[in-house]
Amino acid sequence: MKEASATERVQAMIARACLGEDGAAVDADLAGFLAAHGVEPEDAEALLASPRRLGLYRRLVRHNVTGVIARMLERTRARLERRVPGELDRAVSAFLDEVGPRTPHLRDVPSEFLAWAAPRWRADARVPRWIADYAELELLDFTIGVAPRPPPAPPLAEVSAELPLVFADPRRLILLAWAVNEVPADDLDAEPAERPVSILVYRDAAHRSRFLELTPLAAAILERLFAGDALGRAMVAACEARAHALDDAVLAGAARLLADLGERGVLLGARGA
Repeated sequence: MKEASATERVQAMIARACLGEDGAAVDADLAGFLAAHGVEPEDAEALLASPRRLGLYRRLVRHNVTGVIARMLERTRARLERRVPGELDRAVSAFLDEVGPRTPHLRDVPSEFLAWAAPRWRADARVPRWIADYAELELLDFTIGVAPRPPPAPPLAEVSAELPLVFADPRRLILLAWAVNEVPADDLDAEPAERPVSILVYRDAAHRSRFLELTPLAAAILERLFAGDALGRAMVAACEARAHALDDAVLAGAARLLADLGERGVLLGARGA
């Protein structure tokens, strides 16, 4: 294996100083910390000339990262604190120590953190089994609410079975194992029911994120419509995938769903020529 260059060792040291759990040694014994990470004497001398700088940078980086996670997962933090005090802070610290952010955008760090933390929370008997689902929905709620204003819709036509449909952005379908959408935001002791839920998260005309729980078949139809299938094809394929007859009840239910989505401002029309 190729030996790391002096520059690479300095970069690795800075990453460890800012993100690693052992980075606290930066303040306690900076010279020892630099030596342990193979920093060249001339580089170490330059860093030791301003001994507080690296520790200050560590605090700044960690404050920004932990702050954005806590902001986007505020309700998750409150529920974790109620049941497993300090868990979110421990998880964030372990995330930074083990992998750290890979994205250059601070706004995307909570998604990377949750992708790392969710399987660990699900496997941890101390943590509520539903907390990962709750965090996933809260994070989506936040990101939909602050997403940039979408571009104007393309030319529209009347809805028909032969055409793909046009939907307003931002919106996302999410499938969860717990009905966390039913948990009141102001009740820290509430526990969700364990049942599969399909939820459409969208933004209304007042730029507030909203939840709409769907039946499994409705979610399957919407998933295909969001992917660009024509309305008729989406309904046929969704029914086939779920071994469900495409009968009058399904047609009537789809009509009600589309009407509801139109009233909510989610369905804009069909894609024109």
